[in-house]
Amino acid sequence: MIKTSWEGNCFLNFFNNNASLGNVDKTIFKSKSTSPYKLLKSTNDQEGRCILPILHTAGGLVGGDLLEFEANLEKNSKVLLTTSSAQKVYGSVGRSKINPEGVFSKQKNHITIHDNSHLEYLPQETIIFANGLYDQKFKVCISETSSFLFTDLIRLGRSSSGEAIENGVFRSKLEILRNNDLYDDWEYVDQIELSKASYEAKSGMDYMPVFGSLIWICEKDFSKSKINNLVENIKNIFKESVSQLSIGILENGISVRFLGSSSQDARKCFFCIWKQIRSICGFCEPRYQGVWPLQDSMNY
Repeated sequence: MIKTSWEGNCFLNFFNNNASLGNVDKTIFKSKSTSPYKLLKSTNDQEGRCILPILHTAGGLVGGDLLEFEANLEKNSKVLLTTSSAQKVYGSVGRSKINPEGVFSKQKNHITIHDNSHLEYLPQETIIFANGLYDQKFKVCISETSSFLFTDLIRLGRSSSGEAIENGVFRSKLEILRNNDLYDDWEYVDQIELSKASYEAKSGMDYMPVFGSLIWICEKDFSKSKINNLVENIKNIFKESVSQLSIGILENGISVRFLGSSSQDARKCFFCIWKQIRSICGFCEPRYQGVWPLQDSMNY
């Protein structure tokens, strides 16, 4: 039997090299990966943060593909992970006589963030083609002195060519757990399923093809007043936006939902919020990465 699906994996271990190299304080990494994962050249910003773009060389996912991704941040490390292109999920329903109902492509992600470490995971959008089936799971474990910023941007169908999701389905589960030896300290649990029904529903997406989530979990003792000010600033910046934006305050962080018709608008929105988060954390202002498209129009 010839196997036609991908089963790729990627493991990344990040650590601060200050202890071994004197005054040089930057995050570096070791890695192990198989196709279709490919790591592009990493860089470090002025705070020593490791900026690493990840490439999916196969060009997209088909039914039965399985990707496994694991990242481990040792103490005192800063990391920005991103991707160099959108993730495409091709149609599966009705393509096979053996499995006419289609087969899900899946991605499993496990992230561990140790003491005083900060991860920003900002991939480009996932495009669910007509009849595409995709299931992703994230399990994130962070310490009390660490933070995690995550964005997830989904486009249902290639609307520019008149294509909708049809019988496709997008599923996502995100679990964020604060490390605690005494009990399970859940910071955030979120489960989403998007389909034709939710796309067309007035109380759902109402035919807007772009859905996005931004989740920021801060350190346990982070200032509550700073979080409240952050939310007010975001509301003021986007009060005249034509896209729908909802913001919730978590016990330790914020949750943002975006709904609209433009991936570029969502990207601009999340980039602006990212700048605000960096500012209240006392980190350097982020720069738009060269691996991202349409960077000349980022004017927030």
